[in-house]
Amino acid sequence: MSKVLANNVYKMRNEELVGLAKNRFLPANVQLAIAKFGYRRAHEYLTYNLGLDKKVRDYLWSDECNKGYVLKTSLLAYGHYKDDPSKYWDLYTRYPSAWGRSPWRMSQALFGGYFYGLPTRPAAPSDLLNKIYDDNFDDRGPKLHGEVMNYWGPTKYQLSRLAQNPNVDLVLAIKLSQRPEENIKRLGFAKIVELSK
Repeated sequence: MSKVLANNVYKMRNEELVGLAKNRFLPANVQLAIAKFGYRRAHEYLTYNLGLDKKVRDYLWSDECNKGYVLKTSLLAYGHYKDDPSKYWDLYTRYPSAWGRSPWRMSQALFGGYFYGLPTRPAAPSDLLNKIYDDNFDDRGPKLHGEVMNYWGPTKYQLSRLAQNPNVDLVLAIKLSQRPEENIKRLGFAKIVELSK
């Protein structure tokens, strides 16, 4: 049955492709056939799929399938590379301007929160979280996106997501506890207490 599905992906309507891409029990050969088919929305639904095969995951990350950062952020947000910190570094270093264009997407991939209504699985390493803070939020670091971003709100939303990330280390928690924003300061102190136990 899976061979029949894989061989007929090119005949399917968009809603059929999306329906298959959402199915977490979909065999790897069908997932790959969908990934190699040019329908981008189906690619995005594959990235949300918790049953995504590793070969398909790697293909979706590759520049052959996707030269931009959109699918990469989704793959990271849903924890498909939680055991590979180099992918988080790769996203951050390859797409620095993405912070200005899609700060919410970068935040969800690297800090956590909700991405299209689904909870994310943040796994960015603590050294990267410190670098992101120093580069973008510390008053001494260069600002990639300015103090007020697009309609998603000011940097305090991103900072609150960062402060709630389970990979925040003590150094970053101390930095967050010294912020002028009361809620960020409170989250920073809570993280210090949590890490000190």
